[in-house]
Formats: sequence, C-alpha cells, structure tokens
Amino acid sequence: MTANNSRLRTLALLACSSAWLAAAAGAAGKIPVISQRTFAAGTAHVVVTGSFSFTADIALNIPASISDGEETWLQYGASGSDTPNALFKVSPTEIGIIVGQGKPSATAGDDTCKGKLDVTAAQVSGHYVCKDVTSYDPRSGKMGTVNIDITLTAATK
Repeated sequence: MTANNSRLRTLALLACSSAWLAAAAGAAGKIPVISQRTFAAGTAHVVVTGSFSFTADIALNIPASISDGEETWLQYGASGSDTPNALFKVSPTEIGIIVGQGKPSATAGDDTCKGKLDVTAAQVSGHYVCKDVTSYDPRSGKMGTVNIDITLTAATK
C-alpha cells in the first residue's frame, strides 16, 4: 500500500466514524434532557392489552418520582401493588416503561416503543405506544405479550 493509499484509507475511516458519531448524537438527541427536579402532581393514563390487561388513570407517586439531572423516575401508583401501576424511566440514552397489576408485569424499551416526550420547566409530558412487549405472570409461570399505550404528565414543584 502506498503512502497516498494509506492516507485515503485513513480519511475514509475518519469520514465513516464521523458519520456514525453524528448519527449516534442525533439519535441520542431525541430524548430530551430533564433537569434535576422534584414533582408535585401528575397522572398517567395507561391502557394495557394482551396476556394481561387494564385501563387506568394512575396518580403520580410523588415521593417515588425524581430527576437527578441525568436519570428520571416517574412512578405512577405503587410498584408491585395489586392496583395498576407504571414506571416511566428516562436516561440520556433510553426510555423504559414498566407496567403491572399485581403479579403480571411487562417491561418495554426503545426497541418496542414509539412516542414523544415534552419537557418544560413546569412539566414533563408524553405519549408512548409499545407493541408486542414481552410480559410475565409469576402466578402461572407463563410468558406472554402485551401492547402498552401510556399518556403521562408530571408537574414540577
């Protein structure tokens, strides 16, 4: 390989790396940053259909909901309780959703969810639809799938 070919190859690799980094930065930019804050009120309207199902408007669990400036946890209802509950987690690289009612639960991520999150100084709000999410019911030991539709708000203090 000549010195000229070696330089061209290096430039080509740098161009590919730059394109990949730009694409990764663009993908990461789709998740808004939620500044450090605490929350005072909020509701999630959750519809789960499939191997287990429920439709509920669930109040924000204020003591369990917080943002440290990098990761945010919005807990609706009490995790693991017999009543419907949902956790909406946001990090710089992904959004995760866990829904449950009693023992059955399902965990969804960026691979199965599509939606939009809006962040202002006064509120976090969003709507996500997650299709064919793997679920588990420890009572029966059976796996299944559910679809999740969640519309949420969380107002800051």
